[in-house]
Amino acid sequence: LCGSNLTAGGGLGMSHNNPNTFPRKADVIGYIARDQIENVAKGVLTIHRDFGDRTDRKHARLKYVLEEKGVEWFRNELEKRIGFKLEDAKPFEFTRQGDRFGWHKQADGNHFLGLFVEAGRIKDTDSIQLKTAIRKVVDTYKTEIRLTPTQNILIVNVAPESLEGINKILADHGVQTTHEKSPVRSATMACPALPTCGLALAESERYLPGLIDRVEGLLGNAGIPQEEIIIRMTGCPNGCARPYMAELGFVGRAPKKYNVYVGGNESGTRLNRLYKVSVKDDEMDELLGSLLLRFKGERQTDERFGDWSARTLWAELDEQEEA
Repeated sequence: LCGSNLTAGGGLGMSHNNPNTFPRKADVIGYIARDQIENVAKGVLTIHRDFGDRTDRKHARLKYVLEEKGVEWFRNELEKRIGFKLEDAKPFEFTRQGDRFGWHKQADGNHFLGLFVEAGRIKDTDSIQLKTAIRKVVDTYKTEIRLTPTQNILIVNVAPESLEGINKILADHGVQTTHEKSPVRSATMACPALPTCGLALAESERYLPGLIDRVEGLLGNAGIPQEEIIIRMTGCPNGCARPYMAELGFVGRAPKKYNVYVGGNESGTRLNRLYKVSVKDDEMDELLGSLLLRFKGERQTDERFGDWSARTLWAELDEQEEA
């Protein structure tokens, strides 16, 4: 590692009915060498200490300092504190986010296995004993485990001679090493919400799998059963499962009611927008079914749901706001 691009001012937490709180993407501030990271981090923290809003806990975030004072101000203030000029950020590009499932060969000749974990809960069920299987694999083969940002599991640095034994353990516990979930289910994520989280206003982890069952049916009805749509759900507006970056996001507002957001992109670099407020569970199929039928009929070649939403649904939202 030679150095890093520095970003600051991102954060997805917000509060319902409080326009002074909102999700925000981070700004790219510049490039810093490896030996400058600690000094720069301290500089960022002291800026937040000195300029962050200490009068309102919901507004006491670095992202609001960046939003109100601007990136140029922030960079100049940071340079004063660290004593040198930042380099311009190095070029980079993200084309998508997500995980690779199944077995794959690593550059060093070892292998890794990507396992889908629905709603992020590693547990045993009657048909799939995922928790027990992973424990046995680790105990037997001393493998390394990685937990991914999208709540899935990677078993990494597996020697070729261990593949057969690991496959047998997983098969004995009902865990598939070939990924057979639908594209839309594979791109989902939920926060724990009820009953674990005291901030939750609605279900999330326990509700999303059943909703995806219905979405899969609606995609089939629309004639696009293999369409991937990045879907994320949270039980409150704090954004722990990053719903505001999803192509289709659901944010709990009250029991069995969700705000619906549309228009994030595949690379995870565009915030979505609020489309509908307090959609009830029994209204979901009608809303989503109509959107998917429109998407199928109006999309451009290879256009994703998030891009179609940003192109068409956002224009409709703009017209409503101007009316």
